[in-house]
Amino acid sequence: MKAVIAVCLSWLLTAHAMASNLTIAEQEKQYQDNLGWAQSAQQGITTKANGNLNIADYCDDAECVHQVNNPPQKGLNDSAINNQKTAEYVSNDTAGAIQDNFNEGGPNVKSDPTYQYALLGQENAYEITHGISNAYVDCESGTQCVIEHTPRQCNAPTDALVPCDKVPTATAQIGEVTYTCPDGWAKEGMVCKKTLKQCRYHKDRDFVRQTTGSFRCKIFGETWKWNNSDVRKKPGYSQGSHVSSRKSGECEHHRYQICGPVTQTQPVVLTCTEGYTLSGGNCIKNTFTWSTNCSLLTTCQPVSETCVEGQETRIVNGVPTTLDCWKYQVNHQCDLPDTCTSLASDCETISSSCSLMQNGVCVEQEFQKACPQKNCSTTNLQCLGTTFCLDGDCYNGTPTQSQDFNESASGLAAISEAAEGLGDPPLIFTGKAMKCTDKAFGFADCCKDKGWGVGIGLAECSSTEQALGEAKEHGLTVYLGSYCASKVLGACTRKKKTYCVFDSKLARIIQNQGVKGQLGLSMGSAKRPTCNAITPEQLQEINFEHIDFSDFYEDMHDNTNLPSATEIQNRLQSAYGQ
Repeated sequence: MKAVIAVCLSWLLTAHAMASNLTIAEQEKQYQDNLGWAQSAQQGITTKANGNLNIADYCDDAECVHQVNNPPQKGLNDSAINNQKTAEYVSNDTAGAIQDNFNEGGPNVKSDPTYQYALLGQENAYEITHGISNAYVDCESGTQCVIEHTPRQCNAPTDALVPCDKVPTATAQIGEVTYTCPDGWAKEGMVCKKTLKQCRYHKDRDFVRQTTGSFRCKIFGETWKWNNSDVRKKPGYSQGSHVSSRKSGECEHHRYQICGPVTQTQPVVLTCTEGYTLSGGNCIKNTFTWSTNCSLLTTCQPVSETCVEGQETRIVNGVPTTLDCWKYQVNHQCDLPDTCTSLASDCETISSSCSLMQNGVCVEQEFQKACPQKNCSTTNLQCLGTTFCLDGDCYNGTPTQSQDFNESASGLAAISEAAEGLGDPPLIFTGKAMKCTDKAFGFADCCKDKGWGVGIGLAECSSTEQALGEAKEHGLTVYLGSYCASKVLGACTRKKKTYCVFDSKLARIIQNQGVKGQLGLSMGSAKRPTCNAITPEQLQEINFEHIDFSDFYEDMHDNTNLPSATEIQNRLQSAYGQ
């Protein structure tokens, strides 16, 4: 039985192969010949075939007739028949060979242009046989076109306004204080003195007048009787200190003048030169500079501003200061390229997401599109016939090497370094807050940005400040601002500057341009720095295509050993078994 199936299968394959090599005319002639043979063969069948089939005409013995009338499957139901069929199919060697090799050597429909054009011919058979051209077949030029929806990606600006606060920063200048006294006064230290002659009068006697009886006079609070005779005189006074008249029964009273030198004092007068204001014993003049509090791309330019904190008088460095506006909201618009305009208008948008943020505002969107792409080839297409020819062309695309090595390598290095910070909790690109002292009237500048180790007076700086200076030299810091740490009489005598210090340039670049620049998140203030790590969710929102890694290129090349061209070629050949 197996041999018969194999022979039949071989004959069918041979016949099919022979037929596939014949022309249409030859195939039609072969069909007519076979049809004639079949008709003549039917005429040769005995008349017994006309009517019911008689098994005895086809069996040689009674056993054959019994087997035909009573097959083994006679008592089986449908389920049992299917089970037996499956078991037979699995155990049959020929069926297994066909199943195992069914797809061997078959064409890849997705990648074989010839097969694609054959399918096009099948799908557009009506147009081809009737000479009708469409988007897929062109009967005049004999070409066929495959239209595929290719995924494309593009970016477009949102034109959203990015608000930033613009605030003034005051710098106090200390002027010279002038100490003066009024005319006629002598300056002694911080006091003005002047000696004057001063006299005072002393009342000697009071009197009491009565209408009748005797009179009594008071001398220094004591009562003396007036007896119309002599009056007792006060000891120590001149002869004139007596009652010289008793007119109307009155007692006289005299006043005595006492004179002597008296020294008067008053504070010196403090004055300042023009433009300076006296505050806390110092002459101070404030100079204001305006700055925004967010770091944006250079393509983001201000377009409008609005005052959000109006005119007010505030005490700045001890000086009452009035400004028309203390804070502006400055709106920026980012000029970004629109790569979606280069795509065809019939491209369909599949999805979109924010690809770039500035200070928490989405300024660019990324679109995923499906664009129809038409690939045509001359296939010697013949229309207006009962058949048509397909002769597809094959081609291989040549890959191009990316020229953006620095950007790509920097981005990969950043992702690799971020992976090192994953954990529980994740500490991706975390920073450390460090401060230095900028002494306003001191000698050492412990906040200088460059020249550590060669400046005079740096020995007064702490080890932390010296370490911060080294971090500045290596480009690992982000400046957060300064604040007054000590005041004397309202004037700042010692300032502190605050920085976020990171372990690498990559961490500093991504924190400054990605977290602060794109996401608009703060690293804290000069007094209260945070320098927090980046969360995995925040890292996913950062668009690395808009990160400027140029400051990292030199470090990357200095620490990278690339294999030679020969080594790369050997690796490729080994990988592909060549």
